[in-house]
Amino acid sequence: MKKIMILAVSLIVSISSFAGYKDDMMIRMEIKEKSVEKSFGGSNAEMKNAAAAIYEGWDEELNEVYKLLMAKLSKNEQLKLRDEERAWIKKRDKVAKAEANKFCDTVNGERLCGTGYGLAYTESLIATTKERAVELSKRYEKVYKEGVL
Repeated sequence: MKKIMILAVSLIVSISSFAGYKDDMMIRMEIKEKSVEKSFGGSNAEMKNAAAAIYEGWDEELNEVYKLLMAKLSKNEQLKLRDEERAWIKKRDKVAKAEANKFCDTVNGERLCGTGYGLAYTESLIATTKERAVELSKRYEKVYKEGVL
């Protein structure tokens, strides 16, 4: 029985290693997203909570791959990536605000936003954060493979 368990664990580890960081990350997040979607209902507040949980998951993945990538880079490359990340954060927030503003209008000189504002903002954060996490994971895989060779 012990041999079967060791073999099963070895197989899982080797498959995981073969798949690559990006693929592993995508699988983790697919599982998380499905779990979150099952645990929340269909009300606006519940959809906002689900979106926030999914965003947090992608943000955690992004931070993890960022740290892994930084550990593989030279000091000069680390500074470039840090500056690139800061610029990306500003762009991410600007895009999310623009998406959310589609749910706003000015009535009698007062700016009013609909209930979709918050959800649109968070969904935009999810999309751009996921995109960035995938981008950095591909870069990490490339740097990792170059370091292994």
